[in-house]
Amino acid sequence: VAPTNYTRLCSSKNILTINGKFPGPTLYVNKGDRLIVNVVNLAPWPLTIH
Repeated sequence: VAPTNYTRLCSSKNILTINGKFPGPTLYVNKGDRLIVNVVNLAPWPLTIH
């Protein structure tokens, strides 16, 4: 997770992206699957992923 400069029309701002994408990638899992997600926070503040 890292802040990335995002430009839309004539406006730019920093947004948080996951692997350089917004929204982040979709995770496809099946019921009963075991999932481990390692998140590296490169933002200058704490965050949570939902």
